[in-house]
Amino acid sequence: MKLATTAGINADLLRVMSANTRTAMSNEGDLAAQFNALDLGEKRLAALLEAEGAPRIASAFAALTDRAAALMAAEIAKLPAGRFAFEDILDDDGVSDASIPIRLTIEAREGRLLLDFTGTAGACAGPLNISRATTIAAVYVALKHAFPDVPANSGVMRAVDVLIPPGSLLDATPPAPVGGYTETILRLIGVVFGALGAARPDAALAAPFGTINGLSMAGKRADGTPWVFFNFHGGGLGGTPQGDGLHHANNPISMAVMPPVEILESRYPIVFTQWALRDGSGGVGRHRGGVGAVYEIEALTDARVALLGERGTRGPFGVAGGGAGAMNRFTWKNDADWVTPARPSKVAGVVLRAGGRLRLETPGGGGWGPPEERDPDAAAQDRAMGYVR
Repeated sequence: MKLATTAGINADLLRVMSANTRTAMSNEGDLAAQFNALDLGEKRLAALLEAEGAPRIASAFAALTDRAAALMAAEIAKLPAGRFAFEDILDDDGVSDASIPIRLTIEAREGRLLLDFTGTAGACAGPLNISRATTIAAVYVALKHAFPDVPANSGVMRAVDVLIPPGSLLDATPPAPVGGYTETILRLIGVVFGALGAARPDAALAAPFGTINGLSMAGKRADGTPWVFFNFHGGGLGGTPQGDGLHHANNPISMAVMPPVEILESRYPIVFTQWALRDGSGGVGRHRGGVGAVYEIEALTDARVALLGERGTRGPFGVAGGGAGAMNRFTWKNDADWVTPARPSKVAGVVLRAGGRLRLETPGGGGWGPPEERDPDAAAQDRAMGYVR
């Protein structure tokens, strides 16, 4: 069913959608914002075409993609001959405790770059599967971060071949669940960084914190109206050949940012009792990884809590001799004792009573290069500030 046509928005369908959510006003506002953004984009593209003409715009687009393809080919030419392998492992899928490997072998040959994911785990029962198209999109994002001088357009992938095992975690087909896809694409991006690091350590990126940490809290206010708080959370980025990783940063898949604490506390019956940098969470190295964060939240009403995260069993890796960042950690309490879940990064059905608290401690980024090569003054400051252990 079409939500909108040239005649306008389908009001009946919108009412059906709104009736099936606990936060109708918020969701309708989000939808209106998306409609307005699309409308503005259409108007601006039409104005550009009218001012410059379709042939000239098409020629410019072609030139941009050709330039990206040429620059990407130049980067591929810098990679050494041979096959370079790397693997990283997802904690679990939230249903089974079995770990889930993502394996990648890269090879540059005849001006092309092959990324071969043979050996990656099969589709899982939990919501961490991703589609073939999503896998290729995540590879594109990883290459754009690894080679920042290459323009961001489809020309990047012209000389890149991606081999994805059919039926694997990275080739989801119905009815495989995909709701937690963000965790898998972040791990996949890290695996690309790791494989490129094996090939060219001097130009590699250490692993970022690598988890959205999607946290959901839901309950009812005193007047009986429902509330649903959902947020993602920051962490440390990996060190690079150029410098240290950023503290409390966003993941490399989006420019979205967390709302300020004042906004969150005004909209939901929660209080942040702590929002701080996480001591000792950065990976050591010649260029240190950034530190993660600590978020501690008190529920002002009874609330049900769920978390979909990662990096609870393995910290973000370092490259070129750098150390790993701290692992993810989630705990909660309704009385004096903090509770640690059986699965460290995936939790559902937790009940917080009014006054109960939860604490999310996010990973730091991996370090780049041997830590003994770090500038002594910078290393002393790291220790004084509590950035590393």
